[in-house]
Amino acid sequence: MIDEADIGFLVAPDEAPSKREIVRVALRLFVRDGLCAASLRDIAAASGYSSTVLYKFFESKDALARYLFERCYELVASRLGAAVRPDRDFRGNLRSLIEAAGRLLAAQPAAVLYTSELVRLMWPGAPERLRRHSIVHLLTGLFQQGVDEGVIEDAREIPYLIATLVGSFSQYAKLRTFGEFTGAPEEDAAVLGRIVERTITAARGGDVHRGRDA
Repeated sequence: MIDEADIGFLVAPDEAPSKREIVRVALRLFVRDGLCAASLRDIAAASGYSSTVLYKFFESKDALARYLFERCYELVASRLGAAVRPDRDFRGNLRSLIEAAGRLLAAQPAAVLYTSELVRLMWPGAPERLRRHSIVHLLTGLFQQGVDEGVIEDAREIPYLIATLVGSFSQYAKLRTFGEFTGAPEEDAAVLGRIVERTITAARGGDVHRGRDA
């Protein structure tokens, strides 16, 4: 689920091999078993290192969990943020963002799932550098662009559209992480993206929106 080659976003390549293995195993166990159920002793045992080694890098399970959340959130926020450009129209930006989310889900479903599962717990104490790249703020701006361009009828829909987009991809990440989707992840993500895009840009009001988009 999380290979050694895939953990560059979690820890620098010049970090100690013990730390690299500990954070890889910790993310896997936190996602699989839940934050409460996975103990530091479990993580140490699964990583092949002693608890003493683990405590060299993290003073507590909370510190380790927060470290992982920040790294996973930074990955997700940076990939999605790079997909939205000011010189592109709303539909183009939405499609680009969905494609970026699909690639991220294919490559790092555990990071997406961990971010979505822990954001309510971790966000109140998140550092300023994370808050400057809020995913909700990014999506609010994107959907406001849709309102400004007449694709979305009412700005009051924005929170619900954010919930639709985030919820769909988060649930997919959960199902894929636990083996409910066994096909090629890129194909699954492409299908999910088309469904989400149709939902978000559905023509409410019939020909009115089609006329605006003509």
